Amino acid sequence: MPAAADGGKSSGSGSGSGDSIDARILDSAASDFAKGMLDGGDSDELVAQQLGNASVSEMSPVQSQYKDAIKRKLEERAEELRREREARAIQFGRGKLAYERGQYPASVLLLEQALEEEGPFTQLGGEVQLWLALAYQACGREEDCLSVYRNLEKTHPVPAIRRQANGLRYIMEAPKLEISADERVQIPVLTDLEANKGNRTPVARPRPPKKREVPKTWDEEFWDQYQGPQGLVRNNYVWAAASIAATLAAVYGSYVQRAGILR
Repeated sequence: MPAAADGGKSSGSGSGSGDSIDARILDSAASDFAKGMLDGGDSDELVAQQLGNASVSEMSPVQSQYKDAIKRKLEERAEELRREREARAIQFGRGKLAYERGQYPASVLLLEQALEEEGPFTQLGGEVQLWLALAYQACGREEDCLSVYRNLEKTHPVPAIRRQANGLRYIMEAPKLEISADERVQIPVLTDLEANKGNRTPVARPRPPKKREVPKTWDEEFWDQYQGPQGLVRNNYVWAAASIAATLAAVYGSYVQRAGILR
C-alpha cells in the first residue's frame, strides 16, 4: 500500500519504525498481512508488498533496514485484531443466546453493543445487524427492524448479507392473509378427549361364526358313549375279547352306513 510505503521510508528520518502510520492504515495493512500468512505467503514478501514493492529484491536500503521492525509491528497488530474479533464474536454470541432464550430486550442491548464495537460494514457486522433486526421485531419495533434491512440492502459490501436482508424484508412487508373461522382447522384438545372418555357407548365385539355341526357316524356315537370296565380286570383274554368285539362293531356300523347310502 502506498501509504504504508511512505510511512516506512519516513521512519528512516527519525519518525520511528512506523509508529506515525495512521491507525486505520495500520489495521488494514495488518489484516492483509495476516490474510497473506494464512494463505501460505512469505512474511518478508508480504512486508515488501505492504511497502509498495513487488518483492523483497525491490526494497530500498532504508526499507530493508526497517523490514524486520515493520514485520513485528504488523504481526503484533494482527494478533491484537484477532483477539478483538474474538471478543466481538463472543459478544455477538451472547446476543444470539439471549434472543434464543426469549430475552429480547437484553438481546437488543448486547447486539447493539457488538455492532458498535465491530462496525457495520464487515461480515460479522452484517450478521450482527441481521440478528439485531430480528430482536427489534420480537420487541415489537417493526419499523426499526425494516430500517435495518433496508440499510443493509443499500450499503453493506457483502452480497450474501444484502440478499438475506432483502429476503427478510420481503417477508416482513408481505401482506398478512386473513383466515376466517370456517377456514381454520379445529383440533380437539386432549383434555376434552379425556373428559368425554366416559361418555362413549360401548360397542359389542363381533362373535365368531358357529361351526356347522356334522352328524356323527354310528361308531363315533359308540365310542363317545362307551365306558370302560369300572374295576381292574386282570385277565388278558377278557381285554382281548373286548377289543375284538369293539372292532367288529365299528366295522359293522360302517358297513351298515355305506349300505344305507347306496340304497
